[in-house]
Amino acid sequence: MLKIPYYKPSIPKDWNSILVDSLKSGWLTTGPIVNEFEHRLSKVLGFKNTIAVNSCTGALHLALAAKGFGKGDKFIVPTFTFVASVSCGEFLGMEPILIDCAKNNFHININDIEKHLRQDPLIKAIIPVHFAGYQVNMKDLFNLAEKYNIFVLEDAAHLIGHQSPKNKFRYNNYAQAYSFYANKNITTLGEGGALATDDEELALKVRRLSLHGITKDGWDRYAGGKWEYDVLDLGFKYNMPDIAASFGLWQLSKMDIWQNRRKEIARQYLDGFNNINGIILPDIDITDSALHLFILKFELKKWKISRNEIIDKLIEMGISIAVHYKPIHLFTYYQKRYGYSYGDFPEAEKLYNSTISLPFYPDLKNNEINYIIRVVSSLAKKYAA
Repeated sequence: MLKIPYYKPSIPKDWNSILVDSLKSGWLTTGPIVNEFEHRLSKVLGFKNTIAVNSCTGALHLALAAKGFGKGDKFIVPTFTFVASVSCGEFLGMEPILIDCAKNNFHININDIEKHLRQDPLIKAIIPVHFAGYQVNMKDLFNLAEKYNIFVLEDAAHLIGHQSPKNKFRYNNYAQAYSFYANKNITTLGEGGALATDDEELALKVRRLSLHGITKDGWDRYAGGKWEYDVLDLGFKYNMPDIAASFGLWQLSKMDIWQNRRKEIARQYLDGFNNINGIILPDIDITDSALHLFILKFELKKWKISRNEIIDKLIEMGISIAVHYKPIHLFTYYQKRYGYSYGDFPEAEKLYNSTISLPFYPDLKNNEINYIIRVVSSLAKKYAA
């Protein structure tokens, strides 16, 4: 029996050489290496401005804060997402309006969005989530946003690695938030994020808010030789340190290689699970996805056991898996605060109850992939009618 972790970060044997420049410089916090990382990210993502921060959560929060949103304002967000997509607005006193998934789709139901926009002028922002690395239909969403003058803040936590992450559709009032958490396609030593935008004013304010609202960061004061600074806003402490950015630069240099490996693994999974009774494969174009997650969906009406029992049996066979995501409206806090309950968003609940995320990372070996396919196939033969 093999023991296969859900995720394993790609770390080179000579990892210390990657960090040595930052360590030898004596400057560990935000400085020239962060500047270089931001410059490289802007080229990769196709934006004029990229601000590196401590997390995608921080990037989302900063963007909404920089737009001046607060108590009394509302924002639209899918219930099928990680909690940070929702809490980022709540930090400012905004109220989330949860939306269900489209039928048999992991993304937000755009038709439901317009119903709310027509009825509620307090809605100021939409946070679509590019789940698993598959892009939301941004053309239709931008058309809606333009019609109602709404800020679009894309949760692109899963989108790094996509060959065309920036939308080709013309709309100026938007930004993208990225994650470099430990299990993302690239990481900055386990934690990190970035906000990407073409809006110069938004970028300037996000950068300032990310470090206490002051007009100069430590490196600017040190390198420029001028100590004096001002505080223009009530800011936060969301900056990325140089030592994290140095690791991110190395990860960026390997991203194309790793994305090609993800495509190879996705093809092996798609071929291996094809025509297995009780399993529905994701309908994806592997050339048009960041391939962050590989999702298996079970036709539970054909199975004699539940999704959770399938998970237990996979774990017994040494295969670690994850579930993405438990819908927001099923968490105790959101039920108590906003009155949500089970049954409110049936499409998201169906996906949550019938899907798992398989191990999916560049260092996954072919024999491990084959083992996962064999184990899942054997369970289907035994328990799926």
